[in-house]
Amino acid sequence: MVGPPNSLKNETDEDIFIEWIPRENWSSSQGEADFHLSVLERYDSKHIIIDDYRSDGEHQKKLRANGIRIVQQYDASKKQNFAANLVVNGSPYEKSEFYSKDVLYDDVEFLLGPKYCILRPIFFSPTLKENHKEKKILMTFGGGSDRGAILYILKKCYQSITEKHWKLTIIVSDKNENIKEISDWISLNGHQNIELIVNPDSMAEIMSTCRFAIMGGGTTIFEAAYLGIPALLIPIADNQINQCVGWDELGGMKYISTFDTLDESNLKDSLVEFLSEHSLVESYSQRLKAIIDEHGYQRILDKLLDHER
Repeated sequence: MVGPPNSLKNETDEDIFIEWIPRENWSSSQGEADFHLSVLERYDSKHIIIDDYRSDGEHQKKLRANGIRIVQQYDASKKQNFAANLVVNGSPYEKSEFYSKDVLYDDVEFLLGPKYCILRPIFFSPTLKENHKEKKILMTFGGGSDRGAILYILKKCYQSITEKHWKLTIIVSDKNENIKEISDWISLNGHQNIELIVNPDSMAEIMSTCRFAIMGGGTTIFEAAYLGIPALLIPIADNQINQCVGWDELGGMKYISTFDTLDESNLKDSLVEFLSEHSLVESYSQRLKAIIDEHGYQRILDKLLDHER
């Protein structure tokens, strides 16, 4: 592993990585290529997996010129050129034709959509996938600020949720500056039916107890989809919009609007429709389970190593 600081390393990483090399500063495309080549040579490897938005076409061209085979996980919100052998993005919105003028080699292959998404192994349990017993809604907007979305939705939709006899689990990180305000509102208005969890250790288990969700963009969509949890999608950042649109088009999730343009009546009507119709939630859930599985990483590795067979 090259790049992340030691502070991001956890216990399981000790068993996965032979060496962890922090490298937070990116010198230049050529300089980083030289450094990566030195690491590859040390381990007698001809393969590299890149998940770093700073890697550009020039960086990758130098690696390829030295016989290195590359997988690149790319940031769809960033304009870039592609030189990697395999270019990966799990969003259902992404299409290879979007980038026809941005490829630097004819053999660049795009591996796109949920078929190639990489999920955390903690979600790979048939028990978790079939758990959704409770009439409980998961609400989460990522690992940082929720931009005020959680409190807004509580104020506008909590009555509808309780009238339909559903409960609510809200997950936030300790980086969310609105935790106190959210907690205070829950204490005053509905602490019996609302659970607020900060930095949960057992995210997969908690999610698996929920039958429906309200969330923004990000990796949590893929995890919810794998567990068969339909959701209303309300992105809180511009780079989340396309992903949410893609999931809506694919089925199993419903894109409402960005939080900045959210219409209260549309939000409430959409939520009540799902909470009132068990068959609707179940049909969306089954659709999601057919779309995504735990084998995305294996499909990518098979493509990466295919030339050696």
